[in-house]
Amino acid sequence: MPRFHLKQLAALAVCSACLVVLVIFLRNHGPSVFKKDVQEDPDTALWALIKPPKTEAKVLITPPPPPQIHVKKLPSLSINPNWTAQQMEHTFFKYLENKDIRCENDMRLGNWHDGGWNVCLSPPYTMAAPCVVFSFGVGNDWQFDDSISTMFGCRVLAFDPSMSEPDERRSPLIEFRKMGLGPANAVNKDGWKMKTLSQHIRDEGYWGIPVDYVKVDIEFSEWAVLQEAFKDEGTLRYVKQFGIEIHTPDLFNIYHDQVAAAKDVRSSDPLSPIGLGGSSTNPRRIFVHMFEALHRLEILGFRKFNYRKNPYGSYKSNITGLERSCCYELHYINSHFLSDNFTIVHTKDDKLFH
Repeated sequence: MPRFHLKQLAALAVCSACLVVLVIFLRNHGPSVFKKDVQEDPDTALWALIKPPKTEAKVLITPPPPPQIHVKKLPSLSINPNWTAQQMEHTFFKYLENKDIRCENDMRLGNWHDGGWNVCLSPPYTMAAPCVVFSFGVGNDWQFDDSISTMFGCRVLAFDPSMSEPDERRSPLIEFRKMGLGPANAVNKDGWKMKTLSQHIRDEGYWGIPVDYVKVDIEFSEWAVLQEAFKDEGTLRYVKQFGIEIHTPDLFNIYHDQVAAAKDVRSSDPLSPIGLGGSSTNPRRIFVHMFEALHRLEILGFRKFNYRKNPYGSYKSNITGLERSCCYELHYINSHFLSDNFTIVHTKDDKLFH
């Protein structure tokens, strides 16, 4: 019996040893369930051939649109106070018809003649809701206001004290105010309520907020309005586009019936605003005054991208004998809204700007 017991113990020991060897073998070479930390695939070479390649998530970056604003970098025209009246007239009208900006997407909204205005739609001046427009001087012609509101969804604030309509909403986007734009906050002799440009912007809640377009067509009062607006640079600082019709003194030699209506805006300054033409006998001083007012717009960052000469205001100059126009629409963009990626700079005056 003892001898048989020893044999059993020996057999059991051998079996145990075999079992230990088998466990160690399976741990090293068997299925991965026996491994505590698996770092590699069973056959990395084979798996590399059949598994999908590793890919990194790609972020699609939309490149900015190519620049559509061309900027002319040349010395600005100027007027010398010592010039003759002929020299001043020639330079002034050349200045009116000079463009410093080419906007590739320049659109006329409304009639090509009266009632229409040019708008630059190239980035960053694209029009889209909730864009806002101040329109001073409607004259019962709603072409521009209707176009910019229906095409681009802009809110239009329209002002004209000479119209018979009361304050009303012309459309869901056009609001009419029976008041005017003037050099002071006052009621004029016609009983029209007038406000300065800065007061209009403040009262409508847009002071310090970008305004997409301001249009001014107020029959010669624009000179006094500009002078008042220049007193506070914040008035025009956030105006992205500015359209203004300017009138030379010769307007009153062509449209005599407008002289009496304009007398209410006379002042002690013979050049501001109606005396700019009227009875003044110093055309040289008048040209300097008009040029300095428009040049001040340039100082504030405005650059002209288009103009339109009124064909119905043509006259023969008694200074040079040349055919001129008393009225020009001037269209500006505010260059402070531009950056390098929006512009192409040109240092040569070529046909691109004509």
